[in-house]
Amino acid sequence: MPQNEITKQWGDQGEALVFLHYFGGSAQSWKWVTEMLSNEYRCIAFNLPGFGETKALNKPSIKGFSNFVQKALKRLGIESYSLIGHSMGGKIAMQIAADASTDTVNRLILIAPSPPTTEPMPEKEKKRMLQHPDRQEAEKTVENGIKKKLSQERHQLAVETQLIIDQTTWKWWLEEGMDHSIAEHVAALELPITVLASIDDPVMTPAVINERVMKVLKSAELINTKQTGHLIPMEDPDWIVEQIRHTMKPGRANQNGSKVKP
Repeated sequence: MPQNEITKQWGDQGEALVFLHYFGGSAQSWKWVTEMLSNEYRCIAFNLPGFGETKALNKPSIKGFSNFVQKALKRLGIESYSLIGHSMGGKIAMQIAADASTDTVNRLILIAPSPPTTEPMPEKEKKRMLQHPDRQEAEKTVENGIKKKLSQERHQLAVETQLIIDQTTWKWWLEEGMDHSIAEHVAALELPITVLASIDDPVMTPAVINERVMKVLKSAELINTKQTGHLIPMEDPDWIVEQIRHTMKPGRANQNGSKVKP
């Protein structure tokens, strides 16, 4: 499958790293991370169905997104890869790892992931976000989620990618997807899992990560940063790249527990 509206690729050598974006994002949201990794890895980012102008699923579901990514990777001839998922993309990455054949997914790196259980959101905030597409609300969503000021280019992208999301898919995630538990399917995952999070994330707070992610993924390693918000791949791509390189070192095993790496 050639590079098209569904996939974007940076680099063509080394292990395949598959990137799944956050709710509100697109494949392009990974640009600042993947460009730095492209000399070492084959980096493939997806515009998930309903996002980045990829055709929406007829009936969105976590399982449907998993099937979509696996079929697309098969068409690309990629049989073994590591998965990197941010927020919503983290939940989908967990589902893929649970669904995929043995030895297909080498490692999971979850960045401020939507929990495998349910993702809490105040009803007032959910009601606000359901006003879509609306540029003013998109701007507010970005501002509510970040701690570090984004460059003009990154801020504009974070707003624009929200405005092109399919309306049905947008509503599905807010009203169903984020509350759909896949915990029983992913609790037994045996592959290496690293969770990257910020103690200052106003969306996936430390309480959410500890109570709803780490208690399910009992063998996962948690690495925290600080002074960044929820859009870590755009707020601090250098830190994400550093952690990916560290995590991907050959022969490196998971180290259970929590640590802060500034």
